Amino acid sequence: MIRINLLPYEEQPKQSRIQLPNLGTLAPLVILIVAGLGIGTAHMYHSQKISALQEVIAEEEAESRRLAPEIAKIKRLNQQRKDLNDRLDVITRLDSDRYFRVHLMDELNRSLPDHMWLTRCEDVGGDTYALEGVTFSNFLVSDFLQNVTRSPYFSNINLMVAEKGDIGNVKVIKFKAQARAMRKTATVPFEG
Repeated sequence: MIRINLLPYEEQPKQSRIQLPNLGTLAPLVILIVAGLGIGTAHMYHSQKISALQEVIAEEEAESRRLAPEIAKIKRLNQQRKDLNDRLDVITRLDSDRYFRVHLMDELNRSLPDHMWLTRCEDVGGDTYALEGVTFSNFLVSDFLQNVTRSPYFSNINLMVAEKGDIGNVKVIKFKAQARAMRKTATVPFEG
């Protein structure tokens, strides 16, 4: 059977229909809610982490204050140890050089030929020594320079000046030389 409704449209009974809302209008609201929940969760997580870190910092500061006297004592002891090591280094350096200059003078004495005299031997810095002396002949100056060159205590011997001079009424040769001292043990033992 077919039903026909002959009532005018305005008088027809209204049928109730359930309509779902349009998803396009709810999407921004859903996104805002999800974003708000995410921000709120992140805020709570970071707040808890910050408070946990603040507790750790407070504990570490308390531990630091408690250990401050020991830390100061350790720093003081380290400074004292450094000072003591510096003093010991100076003593060790002095001790290693104790006989060095004695050996140098002994080597110079052995290198001097007869009728030659040193008038000056001075440390001019950097283990370089200025030597001055007098003799009667240029050959003796040459012998002296060769003897010093053979010494294990000297190297780089340079004749600076060799000139005629007078001591009283005697004609002499005055010379000046420089030599670099070597800090090693001699092959010839020191006889002293």
